[in-house]
Amino acid sequence: MPETRLPTPHYLIDKSRLLPNLEKIAWLREASGAKSLLALKCFATWSVFDFMSEYMDGTTSSSLYEVRLGREKFHGETHAYSVAWADHEIDEVVGHCDKIIFNTLGQLSRFDAASRAKVRGLRVNPGVSSSSFDLADPARPFSRLGEHDPAAIERALGEIGDISGFMFHNNCENGRLERFGE
Repeated sequence: MPETRLPTPHYLIDKSRLLPNLEKIAWLREASGAKSLLALKCFATWSVFDFMSEYMDGTTSSSLYEVRLGREKFHGETHAYSVAWADHEIDEVVGHCDKIIFNTLGQLSRFDAASRAKVRGLRVNPGVSSSSFDLADPARPFSRLGEHDPAAIERALGEIGDISGFMFHNNCENGRLERFGE
């Protein structure tokens, strides 16, 4: 057998191994009416984006370059969320996304004018979690991921302007769903 030299690093993706998960995603989308977004923070291998986009609605991104990657390579909806956006990048982020989620009321207020033409949301931290992995738990005590105070959110939204919804982000390791009624 002749020796074949592949450039390194070399990533080989077996689409037949991805397909069962993509089919589950497609079924869930159809059965529930929910949208499914690929988190580019977790998987940004754009060589399979055309294949994946047949089963998913778009991407969610946590940086300017992820937003651009989603817009340029995935060809679906492009959602943007980051704990912090820099003043010098917000116009480009807004130019490449369909929807932007802000981490705090301060962030929403700061970028109100720049983002007004987009669908906007706010991250809410419910402060409820049964995850045992504190390091990666966005709802852990003293977390700065999302707004905690419902009264402050209600007051500020009257002053700042429109948002279309809220994002709640919790770890998938939460084993006690009944706690979310608290």
